[in-house]
Amino acid sequence: MDKIGVALVARAKFLEPREVEKLVIVPMKKELGPAFKGNHKHVVEALEAMNEKEAMDMTAKLESKGEVEFYVSTLGKNVCIKKNMLSILKEKKKQHHRVFTPSVIESSLDIGQIIYCLYEHSFYTRPSEAGDEQLNVFRFPPLVAPIKCIVLPLVQNQEYEDVAKVISKSLTVKEILNSSNWIDIAGTSTGERYARADELGVPLAIIVDSISSVTIRERDNKDQIRVKVDEAASIVNAVTYGHKTWEDIRSSHSS
Repeated sequence: MDKIGVALVARAKFLEPREVEKLVIVPMKKELGPAFKGNHKHVVEALEAMNEKEAMDMTAKLESKGEVEFYVSTLGKNVCIKKNMLSILKEKKKQHHRVFTPSVIESSLDIGQIIYCLYEHSFYTRPSEAGDEQLNVFRFPPLVAPIKCIVLPLVQNQEYEDVAKVISKSLTVKEILNSSNWIDIAGTSTGERYARADELGVPLAIIVDSISSVTIRERDNKDQIRVKVDEAASIVNAVTYGHKTWEDIRSSHSS
Protein backbone atom coordinates (compact mmCIF):
# COMPACT_ATOMS: atom_id res chain seq x y z
CA MET A 1 0.00 0.00 0.00
CA ASP A 2 2.89 2.35 0.78
CA LYS A 3 4.48 1.75 -2.61
CA ILE A 4 1.38 2.15 -4.79
CA GLY A 5 -0.45 4.75 -2.71
CA VAL A 6 -3.72 2.80 -2.72
CA ALA A 7 -5.54 1.51 0.36
CA LEU A 8 -5.91 -2.24 -0.19
CA VAL A 9 -8.74 -2.67 2.27
CA ALA A 10 -12.14 -4.34 2.32
CA ARG A 11 -15.49 -3.24 3.75
CA ALA A 12 -18.03 -5.40 5.58
CA LYS A 13 -21.51 -3.87 5.92
CA PHE A 14 -23.32 -4.20 9.26
CA LEU A 15 -26.94 -5.39 9.37
CA GLU A 16 -27.76 -2.43 11.66
CA PRO A 17 -25.76 0.83 12.01
CA ARG A 18 -23.63 1.08 15.16
CA GLU A 19 -22.91 4.21 17.16
CA VAL A 20 -19.22 4.46 17.95
CA GLU A 21 -16.93 7.07 19.46
CA LYS A 22 -13.91 7.69 17.32
CA LEU A 23 -10.85 9.82 17.40
CA VAL A 24 -10.84 12.14 14.43
CA ILE A 25 -7.81 13.93 13.03
CA VAL A 26 -8.59 17.48 11.97
CA PRO A 27 -5.61 18.92 10.03
CA MET A 28 -5.00 22.61 10.70
CA LYS A 29 -4.57 23.73 7.13
CA LYS A 30 -3.42 27.25 8.04
CA GLU A 31 -0.45 25.70 9.83
CA LEU A 32 0.21 22.92 7.32
CA GLY A 33 0.11 25.21 4.27
CA PRO A 34 3.13 27.39 5.13
CA ALA A 35 5.05 24.40 6.53
CA PHE A 36 4.69 22.11 3.48
CA LYS A 37 3.79 24.57 0.73
CA GLY A 38 3.05 22.64 -2.50
CA ASN A 39 3.01 19.32 -0.67
CA HIS A 40 0.47 20.32 1.96
CA LYS A 41 -2.44 18.68 0.06
CA HIS A 42 -0.69 15.27 0.19
CA VAL A 43 -0.01 15.67 3.90
CA VAL A 44 -3.63 16.64 4.65
CA GLU A 45 -4.99 13.65 2.69
CA ALA A 46 -2.63 11.27 4.48
CA LEU A 47 -3.62 12.61 7.89
CA GLU A 48 -7.33 12.39 7.12
CA ALA A 49 -6.89 8.78 5.90
CA MET A 50 -5.44 7.57 9.22
CA ASN A 51 -7.39 4.95 11.10
CA GLU A 52 -8.24 5.24 14.79
CA LYS A 53 -5.24 3.25 16.03
CA GLU A 54 -2.86 5.40 14.01
CA ALA A 55 -4.59 8.53 15.34
CA MET A 56 -4.23 7.30 18.95
CA ASP A 57 -0.54 6.50 18.42
CA MET A 58 0.07 9.92 16.91
CA THR A 59 -1.81 11.64 19.76
CA ALA A 60 0.32 9.86 22.36
CA LYS A 61 3.56 10.82 20.63
CA LEU A 62 2.51 14.44 20.16
CA GLU A 63 1.58 14.69 23.85
CA SER A 64 4.94 13.35 24.94
CA LYS A 65 7.30 14.83 22.35
CA GLY A 66 5.42 17.70 20.69
CA GLU A 67 6.23 16.42 17.20
CA VAL A 68 6.27 13.15 15.27
CA GLU A 69 7.68 11.73 12.04
CA PHE A 70 4.81 10.83 9.71
CA TYR A 71 5.18 8.85 6.49
CA VAL A 72 3.26 10.21 3.47
CA SER A 73 3.06 7.45 0.87
CA THR A 74 2.24 9.76 -2.05
CA LEU A 75 5.41 11.72 -1.31
CA GLY A 76 7.43 8.62 -0.51
CA LYS A 77 9.02 10.16 2.59
CA ASN A 78 8.55 11.13 6.23
CA VAL A 79 7.44 14.62 7.22
CA CYS A 80 7.56 16.24 10.63
CA ILE A 81 4.13 16.90 12.16
CA LYS A 82 3.99 19.27 15.10
CA LYS A 83 1.31 19.48 17.77
CA ASN A 84 -0.09 22.77 16.49
CA MET A 85 -0.64 21.36 12.98
CA LEU A 86 -3.67 19.25 13.85
CA SER A 87 -6.48 18.84 16.30
CA ILE A 88 -7.66 15.51 17.74
CA LEU A 89 -11.41 15.35 18.38
CA LYS A 90 -13.72 12.66 19.74
CA GLU A 91 -16.83 12.24 17.69
CA LYS A 92 -19.83 9.97 17.96
CA LYS A 93 -20.72 8.56 14.61
CA LYS A 94 -23.01 5.96 13.18
CA GLN A 95 -20.95 3.25 11.63
CA HIS A 96 -22.54 1.37 8.73
CA HIS A 97 -19.57 -0.84 7.92
CA ARG A 98 -16.14 -1.80 9.14
CA VAL A 99 -12.96 -1.38 7.13
CA PHE A 100 -10.24 -3.97 7.46
CA THR A 101 -7.14 -5.22 5.71
CA PRO A 102 -7.79 -8.80 4.51
CA SER A 103 -5.35 -11.49 5.54
CA VAL A 104 -3.95 -13.28 2.51
CA ILE A 105 -2.18 -16.64 2.62
CA GLU A 106 -0.11 -17.15 -0.50
CA SER A 107 1.42 -20.58 -0.93
CA SER A 108 4.99 -20.54 -2.17
CA LEU A 109 4.25 -23.70 -4.17
CA ASP A 110 2.46 -23.41 -7.49
CA ILE A 111 1.34 -26.43 -9.49
CA GLY A 112 4.59 -26.53 -11.48
CA GLN A 113 6.67 -26.73 -8.29
CA ILE A 114 4.39 -29.40 -6.83
CA ILE A 115 4.80 -31.52 -9.96
CA TYR A 116 8.57 -30.95 -9.88
CA CYS A 117 8.66 -32.21 -6.26
CA LEU A 118 6.68 -35.27 -7.30
CA TYR A 119 9.19 -35.96 -10.08
CA GLU A 120 12.19 -35.39 -7.82
CA HIS A 121 10.98 -37.65 -5.02
CA SER A 122 9.86 -40.39 -7.41
CA PHE A 123 12.96 -40.61 -9.62
CA TYR A 124 15.71 -43.18 -9.23
CA THR A 125 18.01 -45.29 -11.42
CA ARG A 126 18.88 -48.98 -11.44
CA PRO A 127 21.21 -51.13 -13.51
CA SER A 128 19.98 -52.89 -16.63
CA GLU A 129 19.82 -56.68 -16.75
CA ALA A 130 23.14 -56.73 -18.57
CA GLY A 131 24.62 -54.30 -16.06
CA ASP A 132 26.05 -52.09 -18.79
CA GLU A 133 23.82 -49.02 -18.19
CA GLN A 134 21.66 -47.23 -15.64
CA LEU A 135 17.94 -47.21 -16.36
CA ASN A 136 15.66 -44.34 -15.30
CA VAL A 137 12.61 -45.15 -13.22
CA PHE A 138 9.82 -42.98 -11.81
CA ARG A 139 8.34 -44.50 -8.65
CA PHE A 140 4.93 -42.85 -9.04
CA PRO A 141 2.26 -44.19 -6.67
CA PRO A 142 -0.34 -46.04 -8.79
CA LEU A 143 -3.09 -43.53 -8.00
CA VAL A 144 -1.18 -40.54 -9.42
CA ALA A 145 0.73 -42.30 -12.20
CA PRO A 146 -0.41 -40.86 -15.56
CA ILE A 147 -0.38 -44.36 -17.09
CA LYS A 148 -1.58 -47.03 -14.66
CA CYS A 149 -0.87 -50.11 -16.71
CA ILE A 150 0.82 -51.24 -19.92
CA VAL A 151 -0.33 -54.32 -21.85
CA LEU A 152 2.45 -56.14 -23.72
CA PRO A 153 1.80 -58.94 -26.20
CA LEU A 154 4.90 -61.11 -25.77
CA VAL A 155 5.37 -61.41 -29.54
CA GLN A 156 3.66 -59.97 -32.58
CA ASN A 157 0.83 -62.47 -32.77
CA GLN A 158 -2.75 -61.70 -33.75
CA GLU A 159 -4.24 -63.87 -31.01
CA TYR A 160 -2.10 -62.20 -28.34
CA GLU A 161 -2.95 -58.75 -29.72
CA ASP A 162 -6.68 -59.61 -29.60
CA VAL A 163 -6.32 -60.69 -25.96
CA ALA A 164 -4.46 -57.42 -25.23
CA LYS A 165 -7.39 -55.43 -26.66
CA VAL A 166 -9.86 -57.40 -24.54
CA ILE A 167 -7.79 -56.66 -21.42
CA SER A 168 -7.58 -52.96 -22.35
CA LYS A 169 -11.38 -52.79 -22.62
CA SER A 170 -11.71 -54.58 -19.27
CA LEU A 171 -9.35 -52.05 -17.70
CA THR A 172 -11.54 -49.22 -19.00
CA VAL A 173 -14.60 -50.86 -17.43
CA LYS A 174 -12.63 -51.08 -14.16
CA GLU A 175 -11.99 -47.29 -14.28
CA ILE A 176 -8.48 -47.58 -15.74
CA LEU A 177 -9.42 -45.44 -18.73
CA ASN A 178 -7.91 -45.72 -22.20
CA SER A 179 -5.70 -42.71 -21.46
CA SER A 180 -4.37 -44.59 -18.40
CA ASN A 181 -3.63 -47.94 -20.04
CA TRP A 182 -1.48 -48.52 -23.06
CA ILE A 183 -0.97 -51.46 -25.44
CA ASP A 184 2.65 -51.64 -26.60
CA ILE A 185 2.98 -53.95 -29.61
CA ALA A 186 6.22 -52.43 -30.88
CA GLY A 187 8.61 -54.94 -32.36
CA THR A 188 11.19 -54.66 -29.57
CA SER A 189 12.17 -57.01 -26.77
CA THR A 190 10.06 -57.30 -23.64
CA GLY A 191 12.98 -55.94 -21.58
CA GLU A 192 13.18 -52.81 -23.71
CA ARG A 193 9.44 -52.29 -23.37
CA TYR A 194 9.68 -52.77 -19.59
CA ALA A 195 12.42 -50.12 -19.46
CA ARG A 196 10.34 -47.71 -21.52
CA ALA A 197 7.33 -48.18 -19.21
CA ASP A 198 9.47 -47.85 -16.06
CA GLU A 199 10.84 -44.53 -17.31
CA LEU A 200 7.25 -43.30 -17.68
CA GLY A 201 6.45 -44.43 -14.14
CA VAL A 202 3.92 -47.13 -15.16
CA PRO A 203 3.28 -49.22 -11.99
CA LEU A 204 2.06 -52.46 -13.60
CA ALA A 205 2.66 -54.34 -16.83
CA ILE A 206 0.49 -57.15 -18.16
CA ILE A 207 2.37 -59.56 -20.44
CA VAL A 208 0.15 -61.49 -22.83
CA ASP A 209 1.91 -64.76 -23.54
CA SER A 210 -1.13 -67.05 -23.93
CA ILE A 211 -4.84 -66.68 -24.64
CA SER A 212 -5.99 -67.96 -21.24
CA SER A 213 -3.60 -66.49 -18.67
CA VAL A 214 -1.19 -63.58 -18.42
CA THR A 215 1.75 -62.40 -16.32
CA ILE A 216 1.53 -59.18 -14.28
CA ARG A 217 4.82 -57.46 -13.42
CA GLU A 218 5.26 -54.81 -10.72
CA ARG A 219 7.56 -51.90 -11.60
CA ASP A 220 9.73 -51.41 -8.49
CA ASN A 221 10.31 -54.96 -7.24
CA LYS A 222 10.00 -56.46 -10.72
CA ASP A 223 7.95 -59.25 -9.13
CA GLN A 224 5.67 -61.27 -11.42
CA ILE A 225 2.49 -63.24 -10.81
CA ARG A 226 0.42 -65.45 -13.08
CA VAL A 227 -3.34 -64.81 -13.34
CA LYS A 228 -6.26 -65.64 -15.59
CA VAL A 229 -7.05 -63.16 -18.35
CA ASP A 230 -10.36 -62.17 -16.77
CA GLU A 231 -8.67 -61.43 -13.40
CA ALA A 232 -6.08 -58.99 -14.69
CA ALA A 233 -8.22 -55.83 -14.82
CA SER A 234 -9.60 -56.36 -11.30
CA ILE A 235 -6.08 -56.72 -9.90
CA VAL A 236 -4.90 -53.51 -11.58
CA ASN A 237 -7.97 -51.67 -10.25
CA ALA A 238 -7.40 -52.97 -6.69
CA VAL A 239 -3.74 -51.87 -6.64
CA THR A 240 -4.42 -48.52 -8.34
CA TYR A 241 -7.16 -47.41 -5.96
CA GLY A 242 -5.60 -48.83 -2.80
CA HIS A 243 -8.10 -51.64 -2.19
CA LYS A 244 -5.13 -54.01 -1.96
CA THR A 245 -1.37 -53.64 -1.92
CA TRP A 246 0.91 -55.40 -4.36
CA GLU A 247 2.13 -57.55 -1.44
CA ASP A 248 -1.48 -58.66 -0.83
CA ILE A 249 -1.85 -59.62 -4.49
CA ARG A 250 1.48 -61.41 -4.64
CA SER A 251 0.84 -63.45 -1.51
CA SER A 252 -2.50 -64.70 -2.88
CA HIS A 253 -1.14 -65.74 -6.30
CA SER A 254 1.60 -68.13 -7.20
CA SER A 255 4.46 -66.60 -9.21
